Amino acid sequence: MVNTVLSVENLETHLASREGAIKAVNDVSFQVEQGETLGIVGESGSGKTMTALSVMGLVPNPPGRIVGGRVELDGEAITELSDKELRERRATKMGMVFQDPATSLNPTMKVGPQIAETMQVHLGYNEATARKRAIEILDRVGIPSAESRYYDYPFQFSGGMRQRAMIAIAVSCDPLLLIADEPTTALDVTVQAQLLDLVRDLKEERGTSVIWITHDLGVIAELCDRVAVMYAGFIVETAPVQEIFENPKHRYTSLLLRALPSMERREADRLESIVGLPPHLANLKPGCPFAPRCDGPVDRCTEENPALAEMGPSHYAACWNPLNGNTAGMGEES
Repeated sequence: MVNTVLSVENLETHLASREGAIKAVNDVSFQVEQGETLGIVGESGSGKTMTALSVMGLVPNPPGRIVGGRVELDGEAITELSDKELRERRATKMGMVFQDPATSLNPTMKVGPQIAETMQVHLGYNEATARKRAIEILDRVGIPSAESRYYDYPFQFSGGMRQRAMIAIAVSCDPLLLIADEPTTALDVTVQAQLLDLVRDLKEERGTSVIWITHDLGVIAELCDRVAVMYAGFIVETAPVQEIFENPKHRYTSLLLRALPSMERREADRLESIVGLPPHLANLKPGCPFAPRCDGPVDRCTEENPALAEMGPSHYAACWNPLNGNTAGMGEES
Protein backbone atom coordinates (compact mmCIF):
# COMPACT_ATOMS: atom_id res chain seq x y z
CA MET A 1 0.00 0.00 0.00
CA VAL A 2 1.35 3.40 -1.03
CA ASN A 3 1.58 5.87 1.82
CA THR A 4 1.14 9.56 0.99
CA VAL A 5 3.62 11.50 3.11
CA LEU A 6 2.74 15.00 1.85
CA SER A 7 -0.47 16.27 0.28
CA VAL A 8 -0.73 19.88 -0.92
CA GLU A 9 -4.13 21.09 -2.10
CA ASN A 10 -4.87 24.46 -3.75
CA LEU A 11 -2.05 26.23 -1.93
CA GLU A 12 -1.91 30.01 -2.35
CA THR A 13 0.74 32.31 -0.89
CA HIS A 14 0.82 36.08 -1.34
CA LEU A 15 3.49 38.67 -0.59
CA ALA A 16 2.48 42.26 0.16
CA SER A 17 4.15 44.93 -2.00
CA ARG A 18 3.59 48.53 -3.10
CA GLU A 19 2.27 47.25 -6.44
CA GLY A 20 -0.26 45.02 -4.70
CA ALA A 21 -0.33 41.38 -3.65
CA ILE A 22 2.40 39.34 -5.33
CA LYS A 23 0.83 35.95 -6.03
CA ALA A 24 3.92 33.84 -5.44
CA VAL A 25 2.10 30.48 -5.19
CA ASN A 26 -1.09 30.04 -7.20
CA ASP A 27 -3.50 27.17 -6.56
CA VAL A 28 -0.69 24.60 -6.29
CA SER A 29 -1.58 20.95 -5.65
CA PHE A 30 0.67 17.89 -5.55
CA GLN A 31 1.45 14.78 -3.51
CA VAL A 32 4.65 13.05 -2.42
CA GLU A 33 4.56 9.35 -1.64
CA GLN A 34 6.76 7.49 0.82
CA GLY A 35 10.26 7.00 -0.58
CA GLU A 36 9.53 9.15 -3.64
CA THR A 37 11.63 12.03 -4.93
CA LEU A 38 9.67 14.89 -6.51
CA GLY A 39 11.65 17.42 -8.51
CA ILE A 40 10.36 20.98 -8.78
CA VAL A 41 11.87 22.93 -11.65
CA GLY A 42 11.39 26.34 -13.26
CA GLU A 43 13.02 29.69 -13.85
CA SER A 44 13.96 32.03 -11.03
CA GLY A 45 10.80 33.60 -9.61
CA SER A 46 8.55 30.74 -10.71
CA GLY A 47 7.49 29.96 -7.12
CA LYS A 48 9.65 26.93 -6.33
CA THR A 49 11.24 28.19 -3.11
CA MET A 50 8.08 29.93 -1.92
CA THR A 51 6.18 26.67 -2.35
CA ALA A 52 8.75 24.88 -0.18
CA LEU A 53 8.68 27.63 2.46
CA SER A 54 4.87 27.46 2.49
CA VAL A 55 4.97 23.70 3.07
CA MET A 56 7.49 24.18 5.90
CA GLY A 57 5.52 27.05 7.44
CA LEU A 58 8.51 29.36 7.00
CA VAL A 59 6.96 32.11 4.85
CA PRO A 60 8.25 35.41 6.30
CA ASN A 61 5.29 37.33 7.75
CA PRO A 62 5.32 40.18 6.96
CA PRO A 63 5.27 40.45 3.99
CA GLY A 64 4.05 36.96 3.15
CA ARG A 65 1.16 34.80 4.22
CA ILE A 66 -0.67 31.68 3.12
CA VAL A 67 -4.09 32.86 1.96
CA GLY A 68 -5.61 29.55 0.92
CA GLY A 69 -5.19 25.82 0.58
CA ARG A 70 -4.28 22.91 2.78
CA VAL A 71 -1.06 21.04 3.52
CA GLU A 72 -1.20 17.58 5.09
CA LEU A 73 1.89 15.84 6.42
CA ASP A 74 1.50 12.18 7.28
CA GLY A 75 -2.27 12.67 7.34
CA GLU A 76 -2.19 15.73 9.62
CA ALA A 77 -3.28 19.19 8.40
CA ILE A 78 -0.21 21.20 9.38
CA THR A 79 -1.67 24.42 7.97
CA GLU A 80 -4.09 24.33 10.90
CA LEU A 81 -1.44 23.92 13.63
CA SER A 82 -0.19 26.57 16.03
CA ASP A 83 3.33 27.97 15.56
CA LYS A 84 4.61 25.84 18.43
CA GLU A 85 3.08 22.65 17.05
CA LEU A 86 4.41 23.43 13.57
CA ARG A 87 7.94 23.93 14.94
CA GLU A 88 7.74 20.46 16.47
CA ARG A 89 6.63 18.91 13.17
CA ARG A 90 9.40 20.72 11.30
CA ALA A 91 11.98 19.20 13.62
CA THR A 92 10.70 15.64 13.77
CA LYS A 93 8.85 15.07 10.49
CA MET A 94 10.30 17.59 8.00
CA GLY A 95 13.83 18.71 7.29
CA MET A 96 14.99 21.42 4.91
CA VAL A 97 18.37 21.98 3.26
CA PHE A 98 18.76 25.58 2.14
CA GLN A 99 20.67 26.86 -0.86
CA ASP A 100 23.39 28.70 1.07
CA PRO A 101 24.68 26.84 4.14
CA ALA A 102 26.95 29.77 5.01
CA THR A 103 23.90 31.81 6.02
CA SER A 104 21.97 28.86 7.50
CA LEU A 105 24.57 27.60 9.97
CA ASN A 106 25.21 29.66 13.12
CA PRO A 107 28.73 31.06 12.55
CA THR A 108 29.33 31.53 16.30
CA MET A 109 28.50 27.93 17.21
CA LYS A 110 30.51 24.81 16.44
CA VAL A 111 29.04 22.51 13.82
CA GLY A 112 28.66 19.35 15.87
CA PRO A 113 26.81 20.99 18.77
CA GLN A 114 24.38 22.55 16.27
CA ILE A 115 23.40 19.03 15.18
CA ALA A 116 23.34 17.69 18.73
CA GLU A 117 21.19 20.58 19.95
CA THR A 118 18.46 19.64 17.49
CA MET A 119 18.25 16.13 18.92
CA GLN A 120 18.44 17.32 22.53
CA VAL A 121 15.56 19.76 22.06
CA HIS A 122 13.26 17.64 19.92
CA LEU A 123 14.15 14.02 20.76
CA GLY A 124 15.04 14.50 24.41
CA TYR A 125 18.58 13.10 24.09
CA ASN A 126 21.07 13.90 26.83
CA GLU A 127 24.29 15.66 25.86
CA ALA A 128 26.44 12.53 25.60
CA THR A 129 23.92 10.60 23.52
CA ALA A 130 23.30 13.58 21.23
CA ARG A 131 27.05 14.07 20.71
CA LYS A 132 27.57 10.39 19.85
CA ARG A 133 24.65 10.41 17.45
CA ALA A 134 25.78 13.69 15.84
CA ILE A 135 29.25 12.25 15.18
CA GLU A 136 27.65 9.18 13.61
CA ILE A 137 25.54 11.38 11.32
CA LEU A 138 28.53 13.56 10.36
CA ASP A 139 30.42 10.43 9.44
CA ARG A 140 27.42 9.13 7.50
CA VAL A 141 27.15 12.29 5.40
CA GLY A 142 30.82 12.06 4.49
CA ILE A 143 32.59 14.46 6.84
CA PRO A 144 36.16 13.10 7.18
CA SER A 145 37.46 12.57 10.73
CA ALA A 146 33.97 13.34 12.02
CA GLU A 147 34.87 13.06 15.69
CA SER A 148 37.64 15.67 15.48
CA ARG A 149 35.64 17.93 13.14
CA TYR A 150 32.71 17.90 15.58
CA TYR A 151 34.15 20.95 17.34
CA ASP A 152 35.02 22.93 14.19
CA TYR A 153 33.23 26.17 13.33
CA PRO A 154 31.40 26.53 10.00
CA PHE A 155 34.17 28.75 8.56
CA GLN A 156 36.57 25.80 8.98
CA PHE A 157 34.43 23.69 6.64
CA SER A 158 34.55 23.90 2.84
CA GLY A 159 31.38 24.77 0.94
CA GLY A 160 30.64 21.11 0.24
CA MET A 161 31.25 20.14 3.86
CA ARG A 162 28.95 22.91 5.10
CA GLN A 163 26.22 21.61 2.81
CA ARG A 164 26.79 18.10 4.18
CA ALA A 165 26.49 19.53 7.70
CA MET A 166 23.16 21.11 6.71
CA ILE A 167 21.96 17.73 5.47
CA ALA A 168 23.11 16.21 8.77
CA ILE A 169 20.99 18.70 10.71
CA ALA A 170 18.00 18.13 8.41
CA VAL A 171 18.07 14.33 8.83
CA SER A 172 19.15 14.22 12.49
CA CYS A 173 15.61 13.52 13.71
CA ASP A 174 14.80 11.00 10.95
CA PRO A 175 12.19 13.13 9.13
CA LEU A 176 9.59 11.64 6.83
CA LEU A 177 10.21 14.41 4.29
CA LEU A 178 13.43 16.16 3.22
CA ILE A 179 13.14 19.37 1.19
CA ALA A 180 16.31 20.45 -0.60
CA ASP A 181 16.23 23.98 -2.08
CA GLU A 182 18.91 24.16 -4.77
CA PRO A 183 21.54 22.74 -2.41
CA THR A 184 24.17 22.15 -5.10
CA THR A 185 24.04 25.52 -6.87
CA ALA A 186 27.37 26.89 -5.56
CA LEU A 187 29.24 23.57 -5.62
CA ASP A 188 31.56 22.12 -8.24
CA VAL A 189 30.35 19.12 -10.23
CA THR A 190 32.37 16.56 -8.25
CA VAL A 191 30.96 17.65 -4.89
CA GLN A 192 27.51 17.94 -6.48
CA ALA A 193 27.69 14.31 -7.61
CA GLN A 194 28.76 13.23 -4.13
CA LEU A 195 25.80 15.03 -2.54
CA LEU A 196 23.37 13.46 -5.01
CA ASP A 197 24.76 10.02 -4.11
CA LEU A 198 24.39 10.88 -0.41
CA VAL A 199 20.73 11.91 -0.75
CA ARG A 200 20.01 8.82 -2.83
CA ASP A 201 21.60 6.59 -0.19
CA LEU A 202 19.72 8.27 2.66
CA LYS A 203 16.48 7.85 0.76
CA GLU A 204 17.10 4.13 0.20
CA GLU A 205 18.24 3.48 3.78
CA ARG A 206 15.53 5.40 5.59
CA GLY A 207 12.66 5.46 3.10
CA THR A 208 12.72 9.26 3.26
CA SER A 209 10.61 11.21 0.78
CA VAL A 210 12.42 14.08 -0.96
CA ILE A 211 11.42 17.31 -2.68
CA TRP A 212 14.36 18.52 -4.76
CA ILE A 213 14.16 22.11 -6.03
CA THR A 214 16.55 23.05 -8.81
CA HIS A 215 17.18 24.82 -12.10
CA ASP A 216 19.29 21.87 -13.24
CA LEU A 217 17.33 19.45 -15.39
CA GLY A 218 20.35 17.13 -15.42
CA VAL A 219 19.98 16.67 -11.66
CA ILE A 220 16.25 16.11 -12.11
CA ALA A 221 16.94 13.33 -14.63
CA GLU A 222 19.42 11.61 -12.33
CA LEU A 223 17.68 11.86 -8.97
CA CYS A 224 13.90 12.29 -9.29
CA ASP A 225 10.96 9.97 -9.81
CA ARG A 226 8.45 12.67 -10.79
CA VAL A 227 8.72 16.29 -11.91
CA ALA A 228 6.54 19.35 -11.35
CA VAL A 229 7.29 22.28 -13.66
CA MET A 230 6.41 25.70 -12.24
CA TYR A 231 5.79 29.01 -14.01
CA ALA A 232 4.46 32.25 -12.50
CA GLY A 233 3.49 30.47 -9.29
CA PHE A 234 1.52 27.72 -11.08
CA ILE A 235 2.36 24.09 -11.70
CA VAL A 236 2.04 23.90 -15.49
CA GLU A 237 3.07 20.28 -16.02
CA THR A 238 3.72 17.21 -13.90
CA ALA A 239 4.68 13.70 -14.94
CA PRO A 240 7.13 10.85 -14.27
CA VAL A 241 10.66 12.04 -15.00
CA GLN A 242 11.23 9.92 -18.11
CA GLU A 243 7.90 11.03 -19.58
CA ILE A 244 8.77 14.70 -19.06
CA PHE A 245 12.05 14.33 -20.94
CA GLU A 246 10.74 12.16 -23.75
CA ASN A 247 7.27 13.59 -24.26
CA PRO A 248 6.76 17.10 -22.82
CA LYS A 249 3.30 18.52 -23.39
CA HIS A 250 3.61 22.11 -22.15
CA ARG A 251 5.57 24.42 -24.40
CA TYR A 252 7.38 25.97 -21.45
CA THR A 253 8.68 22.54 -20.42
CA SER A 254 9.74 21.93 -24.00
CA LEU A 255 11.66 25.20 -24.17
CA LEU A 256 13.41 24.45 -20.86
CA LEU A 257 14.56 21.14 -22.31
CA ARG A 258 15.76 22.78 -25.52
CA ALA A 259 17.95 25.10 -23.42
CA LEU A 260 19.62 22.10 -21.75
CA PRO A 261 23.24 21.44 -22.81
CA SER A 262 23.77 18.02 -24.36
CA MET A 263 26.78 15.92 -25.37
CA GLU A 264 24.84 15.00 -28.50
CA ARG A 265 24.63 18.57 -29.79
CA ARG A 266 26.84 19.43 -32.74
CA GLU A 267 29.57 21.95 -32.06
CA ALA A 268 27.84 24.46 -34.33
CA ASP A 269 24.51 24.16 -32.48
CA ARG A 270 23.58 27.00 -30.16
CA LEU A 271 21.68 26.61 -26.95
CA GLU A 272 18.20 28.08 -27.27
CA SER A 273 16.81 30.65 -24.88
CA ILE A 274 13.24 31.50 -23.96
CA VAL A 275 12.36 34.89 -25.34
CA GLY A 276 10.83 37.55 -23.10
CA LEU A 277 10.57 37.73 -19.33
CA PRO A 278 8.32 36.09 -16.72
CA PRO A 279 5.24 38.15 -15.82
CA HIS A 280 5.05 40.45 -12.80
CA LEU A 281 3.20 38.40 -10.22
CA ALA A 282 1.41 41.44 -8.81
CA ASN A 283 -0.20 42.16 -12.17
CA LEU A 284 -1.11 38.85 -13.73
CA LYS A 285 -3.33 39.36 -16.77
CA PRO A 286 -6.23 37.09 -17.76
CA GLY A 287 -5.26 34.02 -19.71
CA CYS A 288 -2.24 31.77 -19.60
CA PRO A 289 0.71 33.58 -17.96
CA PHE A 290 3.11 31.97 -20.45
CA ALA A 291 1.17 33.11 -23.53
CA PRO A 292 3.35 36.18 -24.31
CA ARG A 293 6.45 33.96 -24.53
CA CYS A 294 4.85 30.88 -26.08
CA ASP A 295 5.88 29.58 -29.52
CA GLY A 296 2.41 28.22 -30.30
CA PRO A 297 -0.35 30.31 -28.71
CA VAL A 298 -4.00 30.11 -29.77
CA ASP A 299 -6.75 32.69 -29.24
CA ARG A 300 -7.99 31.07 -26.03
CA CYS A 301 -4.55 31.46 -24.41
CA THR A 302 -5.13 35.18 -23.82
CA GLU A 303 -8.66 34.69 -22.51
CA GLU A 304 -8.54 31.91 -19.91
CA ASN A 305 -5.81 30.26 -17.84
CA PRO A 306 -5.99 26.49 -18.42
CA ALA A 307 -6.20 24.05 -15.54
CA LEU A 308 -4.07 20.92 -15.36
CA ALA A 309 -5.59 18.29 -17.65
CA GLU A 310 -4.66 14.64 -18.10
CA MET A 311 -2.40 14.10 -21.11
CA GLY A 312 -1.56 10.47 -20.40
CA PRO A 313 -0.98 8.08 -17.49
CA SER A 314 0.13 10.23 -14.50
CA HIS A 315 0.89 13.07 -16.95
CA TYR A 316 -0.87 16.43 -16.56
CA ALA A 317 -0.31 19.77 -18.28
CA ALA A 318 -2.05 23.16 -18.25
CA CYS A 319 -2.02 24.13 -21.93
CA TRP A 320 -4.67 24.97 -24.53
CA ASN A 321 -2.38 23.85 -27.38
CA PRO A 322 -0.22 21.03 -26.00
CA LEU A 323 2.58 19.42 -27.94
CA ASN A 324 1.75 16.14 -29.64
CA GLY A 325 3.95 13.07 -29.68
CA ASN A 326 7.65 12.64 -28.94
CA THR A 327 8.74 16.09 -30.05
CA ALA A 328 11.10 16.93 -27.17
CA GLY A 329 9.89 20.48 -27.54
CA MET A 330 10.49 20.99 -31.26
CA GLY A 331 7.31 22.97 -31.70
CA GLU A 332 4.96 20.37 -33.20
CA GLU A 333 1.35 21.20 -32.48
CA SER A 334 -1.49 18.87 -31.68
